[in-house]
Amino acid sequence: MAAKGKDLSQQLEELISSLQEQGILTDYFDDIKELQDEINPRFVDEIITIFLRVAEDYRAELTRNLNACGLVSLACQELVDASEANNKEGCLVALENVNHEYLVAKENLNRIVGMECEIYDMRLCRKQPE
Repeated sequence: MAAKGKDLSQQLEELISSLQEQGILTDYFDDIKELQDEINPRFVDEIITIFLRVAEDYRAELTRNLNACGLVSLACQELVDASEANNKEGCLVALENVNHEYLVAKENLNRIVGMECEIYDMRLCRKQPE
């Protein structure tokens, strides 16, 4: 049984090394591993589970907030279609639509960034002692 555990531990280390070489994991992962000890033997898998849940929440929120970008994608497809049909007038109209949808998306994304910054600043102010 101990040999299997050692083999599995070695496989895990090889997997982690491979993921770091590929740039999927950074050296920060080593820092997280160092925090795991006998008192917290499942620290790494708990952190990974939390990370994945939070990342999925952010992904879902970003997807909801980027509906305007979906319109940019649709406008780009219309431009491709017009180009493939050799429709010069259609290309000009579609290009204008791409530009318009991009500006709408850019404006909305900048609003999101501004609001996120304000929220962050408000949280910082609350944390600072008076």
